[in-house]
Amino acid sequence: MPAMSEHGGRPLTLRASVLLLVATYAAAVGAVELAPADRPVAAWWPAAGIAVVLVACARPGRLAVPLTVAALVVVTAAANVTGGRPLDVATAFGAANAAEALVAGLVLRLGRGRAGGTPGLAGADDFVRLVLAALAGGATVAAGAALTVATLVPGGSPGEAAVSVLAAHAASTLVIAPIALAATTRRRPRGRSEELAVHVAALLVATLVVFSPAQSLPLAFVPFVLLAWAGLRFDLRTVTVELAGFAVLTTYVTDLGWGPLGNAADAAALGGLAAATLTQGYLVCAVLITLPLAIVVAQRADLLERIRSDGLLFRRNFTESLLGQVLLRAEGADLVVVDINDAAAAVLGAGRESLLGRDLGGLLVTPQSLPDLVVGLSTGRIRSWQSTVGVTGREGARVDVALGVIDRELDGGLVYSAQLLDVSREHSARRQLEAAQKLTSATLDTTDALILVTDLSGRVVRVNAATTRATGYGETELLGRLVGETGLAPDSGDLDALFVWPNRSGAPVVREGEALTRSGERRRIVWSSNVVRDEHGFPAFGVMTGIDVTTERASAGLVSHLMRAPIGTALLGLSPEGCIEVVNTGAVQLLGHQPHEVVGRRFVDLLDREQLLARTGTTDLRAAFAALVAEAGDGETRAREWTFVGGDGSPRVISVTLSATDPSLSTGVGYLCVGRDVTQQRRSQDMLAAALDKERTAVERLRALDEAKTEFVSTVSHELRTPITSIVGFTEMLQDGSVVEPLPEQLRLFETIARNGERLIALCNDLLMLSGLDSDDVTWRSEEVDLAACLGLVEDSVQPLLAGRDLTVTFETPTGPLHVLGDRPQLERVMVNLVSNAMKFTEDGGVVRARLCQEGDEAVLSVTDTGLGIPLDEQEDLFKRFFRSSTAHTEAIQGTGLGLAIVAAIVEAHGGRIRVRSAHLEGATFTVRLPLLHSGGPNRPVGDPGHRPVPA
Repeated sequence: MPAMSEHGGRPLTLRASVLLLVATYAAAVGAVELAPADRPVAAWWPAAGIAVVLVACARPGRLAVPLTVAALVVVTAAANVTGGRPLDVATAFGAANAAEALVAGLVLRLGRGRAGGTPGLAGADDFVRLVLAALAGGATVAAGAALTVATLVPGGSPGEAAVSVLAAHAASTLVIAPIALAATTRRRPRGRSEELAVHVAALLVATLVVFSPAQSLPLAFVPFVLLAWAGLRFDLRTVTVELAGFAVLTTYVTDLGWGPLGNAADAAALGGLAAATLTQGYLVCAVLITLPLAIVVAQRADLLERIRSDGLLFRRNFTESLLGQVLLRAEGADLVVVDINDAAAAVLGAGRESLLGRDLGGLLVTPQSLPDLVVGLSTGRIRSWQSTVGVTGREGARVDVALGVIDRELDGGLVYSAQLLDVSREHSARRQLEAAQKLTSATLDTTDALILVTDLSGRVVRVNAATTRATGYGETELLGRLVGETGLAPDSGDLDALFVWPNRSGAPVVREGEALTRSGERRRIVWSSNVVRDEHGFPAFGVMTGIDVTTERASAGLVSHLMRAPIGTALLGLSPEGCIEVVNTGAVQLLGHQPHEVVGRRFVDLLDREQLLARTGTTDLRAAFAALVAEAGDGETRAREWTFVGGDGSPRVISVTLSATDPSLSTGVGYLCVGRDVTQQRRSQDMLAAALDKERTAVERLRALDEAKTEFVSTVSHELRTPITSIVGFTEMLQDGSVVEPLPEQLRLFETIARNGERLIALCNDLLMLSGLDSDDVTWRSEEVDLAACLGLVEDSVQPLLAGRDLTVTFETPTGPLHVLGDRPQLERVMVNLVSNAMKFTEDGGVVRARLCQEGDEAVLSVTDTGLGIPLDEQEDLFKRFFRSSTAHTEAIQGTGLGLAIVAAIVEAHGGRIRVRSAHLEGATFTVRLPLLHSGGPNRPVGDPGHRPVPA
């Protein structure tokens, strides 16, 4: 059969076409062989349906259909010859059968999808097309059969032959072709396999009873009822297969002379050919009753599925929307919250459940009365309302609100929708921008840099206070003057160039020049010029920012003088790559080299090669220099004596320190090499000892902090557990009426307090347990424990967790006890943690199974669930403290991430091991293996350091 696709099935392949031609031949031979010798035509011709499928599902192209028709002529003619018919009669029948397949197939091909697939059977149009194809093809072959009988079969009745062939071929097309057409429709299972088995058995029994020997009662309608059952309950493919089976069985038993039609033929009430024709008409009726019903039911199921999908899509869009959405209903003058998504709840700063049923007017601070808006919206005077409002209880929050009517309920009431967008950040950002503008103005007046702002003609329009301080000119003296006339900047050429030839890169033009102050003093100023553009990208203002570098230039001159001064200390400035960039007079004196001889050379070339390589443990000079500077890091190396090769080739021993320079202060110089005496060397060693003392002190402080942390966790857990226990106890007294009989609405609050109190107590216990494990302060009891009995108690303890849940939780225990040496409360804790975790991470409708058994000399507890599962890349961290899987975060499942860490620690202390097998959205299985108690043999006590299992 053709494979299913979106617009019908794929056309038949060559191999499938050949197989169907073989099936056509076999069916035709069988029909001819089974036909009585006195009949010129067969009572039923199943090959007709197969031939129609061949043409209807042929591949697209000009030659596919003609070649298929030609092959059908040859195959059906050969089948008639094989069945014993004369060659001329067989050829005529073959041509008629091929013409039928062509006509019916072309009618069906009118229903192909746009993608060029095969016809389908998905709707009423397809069924009508099938009926028309069966009638057109039957009429075509009936005409050919009548003509053949009239001309080539002596004594034959053309009329009877035409009627019989029309019924037989139409029935064959209606029964067999739907099997192929239904294969192109989407499979939608309906009904159960048990129901299908009962139905098939009932249909078989009913058919055999109705068509049993000597059966003459008018019960032919009974199978129709069962076929209608199939149309209502099963998918279209199943129905077509059942119709084909029913047709084969009915035709066969009638041909044997059974049933009402067969008995009538035997009793000469009907001729054999007439009985066969009525049988085919009976099958046509069965198809016309059953197939439309099955198609309509399938369409109805598709429609319901689309409606359900649309509803789910709307609900998902509502709940998962990043935009806050609220559904409201008017109750009097209030707009009451009917439903709200998490985004809106976050905007309003409250939990979703606490917001349901509340008045929107009490949640928002609006400039307009909400009751007035409700009246305007309900009467149609206002189509929608939008505004920026505040949120009750959230000071400074700003929310954009859009309110409107979206639907009308069955009782005539209106459903309102409110969309909430938190613009608090934008509002805050706008306020911050205003403050930033004020800050910019203040910064402009307080900065030490000189700033001149000009218009497009180069005239000064603003001067900051730093310019006045540095130059002595007041703002009024500079405003309106050309920059070049102020004497502060060399000229305005840079600005003119920027205005005429816009600086598209945005990089400023930097120039250094002399500025003449009001007092006649000359200052060195580095000016950076750029333009400010408007919103269209055109120049609007020119900005010149100047930095007074007079002092820096004087300092640079001083450094240059220092480098030339005849001092006894050698100073070498090295590039990051180790080349000498700067030398002072002292270096020239100590090394015996002239400046031009060493500048540009590698520093390591001045050292004794063998000594350098030996001390650094390297084999080449480049690696040796890397070792030297690695010792310096971001600071300075200790003083060390090195042998230098002087200009005259003599060795010279110099105590040297190497330090990294600040890149911001010494461009191009990465390291500074200083030749010092032994005194400087001792000083460096003392500094290193002081640094080591500081590091040792830091380590001791860190150790003390860790111990304080452990003690703090233990103390806080103890201190929290005492008041929380009191809270839970008093809450239970309020719940059971020991103090005063609680109101019904108070009971829910008491239950919430008690439940959260128990969670806090459990958290405190977990923290205490972990604290004890860290400090080896846990006291383990070693006693004989029956794990089967423990699992029974666990089953009772987790029953309250099933309240309000649709979960199937099963416990499987062995028939006898399973004894281990362990701490009974801690082992029960392992079981409770694993089972409750499985219940917590399994959605309603799922299954949780706890199974305890013995495998060898181990007790094995496995807890399996069909829940959310754990991604593979997160499983190695599963037993770490405070670890929670991404699935838990995504689904917002409560937990601390301590339970499995404690479980793993308890199992390890008992000499056991725990493993997990899971995958994302495929459930999980946790398996715990504990050594059984050996009677009379060695048993390690709980907590023995000899236990070294590894959770995996």
